Amino acid sequence: MNADKTIFYDINTQRDFILPDGKFHIEGAEKIVPTWKALTDLARDQKVQIVCSVDCHVPGDPQLKSWGGPYPDHCMAGTLGQQKIDETKPLNPLMLEDREYTPDEIKQVLDHDGEIVFRRQQFEKLAGNAHLSAILRLVLRPYQDIVMYGVYTESCVEREISALVGLGPKLHLVRDAVAVIGGESPIFHEKLQQEGVDLISFDELKLQMLN
Repeated sequence: MNADKTIFYDINTQRDFILPDGKFHIEGAEKIVPTWKALTDLARDQKVQIVCSVDCHVPGDPQLKSWGGPYPDHCMAGTLGQQKIDETKPLNPLMLEDREYTPDEIKQVLDHDGEIVFRRQQFEKLAGNAHLSAILRLVLRPYQDIVMYGVYTESCVEREISALVGLGPKLHLVRDAVAVIGGESPIFHEKLQQEGVDLISFDELKLQMLN
């Protein structure tokens, strides 16, 4: 796996999902923190681009329980819980909001040499609108390999994988760097493999990246 042609995709490694006192804590997520840190360190050591997708909710969001939705209030804009954990916190982030960007701004995104962070409200989508989704595709297009890890639901993974399948790069899911809400089934792993997703351990990934 060539570092110049590989991009890491960090999904939702945020305090509310991972820390024991988080608003939407996923059981066992805190045990994965050392692996998320190791992935982040590996990317930085090998100068691999990191793209992040983060939940960012606001009052009135219909997905949240306070406003009639199914999910507990979590990752609220401006709160500590919405922030990424220290181990994966970006060093030089470019934050993309839920709005349209000019051609000059899009060029700045594509030229950015730090982390690119997509904020989104909708739990199951990579980006909150079609315009941001198009920018994401432009960001990912030059790469041969996309390494995915972080916090998921099975439906979230399935939709995110579907959004990326067909772009060209090979998708790799780091199986020991995934915290799954509600548990994960062997059938789900089989479905990912049928869609062409490579299930890889962190040790296997590191071996490929360093050789």
